[in-house]
Amino acid sequence: MHSIRRHSIFVSCLALSLLLAACAGPGSLPAPPADAAIATEAEHQRTEALILRHAREDRLARVARPLLIAALELCPATQRSDYGLRLHSIDSYTRTLRPAAHTVYGLDQRPTLRPPLPDSPAAQAGLHAGDRLVRLQGRTVTSETYNSVDAQLRAMAGPLSLQIERGNSLMSFTLMPETLCDWPVRLNRSSAINAHADGREIRVNQGMLSYARDDNELALVIAHELAHNGLQHIDKQLRNLLLGALLDLLALTQGYPSPGIAATLGIHHQALNWELEADLQALVVLHRAGVPLEPGVEFWRRLGTDFPTAIRHSRGLTHPSTAERYLRMQTAAQALQQSDS
Repeated sequence: MHSIRRHSIFVSCLALSLLLAACAGPGSLPAPPADAAIATEAEHQRTEALILRHAREDRLARVARPLLIAALELCPATQRSDYGLRLHSIDSYTRTLRPAAHTVYGLDQRPTLRPPLPDSPAAQAGLHAGDRLVRLQGRTVTSETYNSVDAQLRAMAGPLSLQIERGNSLMSFTLMPETLCDWPVRLNRSSAINAHADGREIRVNQGMLSYARDDNELALVIAHELAHNGLQHIDKQLRNLLLGALLDLLALTQGYPSPGIAATLGIHHQALNWELEADLQALVVLHRAGVPLEPGVEFWRRLGTDFPTAIRHSRGLTHPSTAERYLRMQTAAQALQQSDS
């Protein structure tokens, strides 16, 4: 019995081998590149990827900062002081990216400035990318204390004294803060053309960053999400969801099947109106920040042209059509502009 079973297995394996050998395959390939050449090219691609990532982050931060200042009326309880400082060191990066970070920025363990944001206190004071932070509020900054620097900067509320090393020179600066909404605007690596707010921060997808062809369009997207946070739409949506879930539970206790219907209706209740409200509030924020309104309004027309399914309704019950949004925002933008004259 065992010999028969072994023979069957042998025959099956032999048949499989013959079938695999008969499968079509590529013609003869040239010799592969040398391992050293592959490693060099991989490092080049990692370096270019890091440069591109930082260019995207810099654009997002540059566009978001004036909006976070212009939106102060929306965040009376969620504000912080800001100096326009962004720091990094070699330890800010994964081990895979550290060689690229060293190549591009000459980083080591010492905290080093990334490009100060335009018109920020750091930029106005003359700080430069590549300046190495030596002392903060009179205390020496080391690689061991670097991890607490970002938290310290976020907690600061008054004049900030710092000493930097630039080349062979030590230079001292005192920065006065600006106040802005404490809603970090972060980059998501998703390729989907989308952005979202969660009440605490704003996430903009890489896909949206690429789709927004100029900074005015990107500003509209960010301002829209800031408006969601400021108008507390996320909290209101959560309350509606919980109320719907309670109704589902009540129905179940009374013997009525309710597979999340009330919760679903709750989360969609008023969603369309909240989107329209955020659109209009976004225009107010843009206007306060001195951002031209026309490109943002035209963004919705372009979105509808590129994605015709959104012309009628976008994402089911939660978003109005691009046609309605365009017309509403066009009227609101004209009213804001006329109020200046």
